[in-house]
Amino acid sequence: MTRREARECVMQMLYSVSCQSKDDAEYIFNEQTQEVTGKVKGFIAKEFNGAIEHADEINEIIARNSKNWDIDRIAKVDHMILQLAIYEIKWEDDIPAKVSINEAVEIAKAYSTDKSPQFINGILGVVCNER
Repeated sequence: MTRREARECVMQMLYSVSCQSKDDAEYIFNEQTQEVTGKVKGFIAKEFNGAIEHADEINEIIARNSKNWDIDRIAKVDHMILQLAIYEIKWEDDIPAKVSINEAVEIAKAYSTDKSPQFINGILGVVCNER
């Protein structure tokens, strides 16, 4: 499994948690990563748990930087992609911000609308400039 595939898995798990409950996070993680082992599973666990742990702070960052967009109006998939990428940008020092942005844009191309990659790139660009 590549890191992009791992990020896609994390985004999907975050989406599941957003539709259910944070209390279900461990169950969702175990279900989605049954066949994943080693360093990749550790990467997924770190990203997933970190994005959940910092969700409130991340949502504040999204709300502050999405001009003319209420956070509740952002497509759920886009929101989860942003949540993961912002977690990486703000709390993962070993992942360059440009890698996080590129991965988020590519995941948006695969899972969201035609306008989503540009929207996500714009938000993440502002977030990077805040650093």
